[in-house]
Amino acid sequence: MATGTSIVRVPKEVQKGQVIRVQMVITHPMTPTRRDPQTGQETPGHFLTKLQLFHNDQLVSEMNMAAGISANPFIALPLKVESSGVIKIAYEDNRGGKWERAVEIIVK
Repeated sequence: MATGTSIVRVPKEVQKGQVIRVQMVITHPMTPTRRDPQTGQETPGHFLTKLQLFHNDQLVSEMNMAAGISANPFIALPLKVESSGVIKIAYEDNRGGKWERAVEIIVK
């Protein structure tokens, strides 16, 4: 999978007021800055810097990240759902990459 692609999982149907787990896996190398021992040349890191969780375009959670997070991170966040709509994650990295993924959820 290409850098920045993601899988987001939520229940398809929930009860009003239920707390769900928004689970995601983001494909990203998450490499730290490294120095080549032979040449001394520094290779810049490549890592996610921010993740935002939205429900119906309202920001409900934000996470700042750095190179210490593992490659292809699995993240699960709790979310209390009061209405049907769209759950979206938006994330970016230190090289200017920006991605989004959205899924629908139905409240009964």
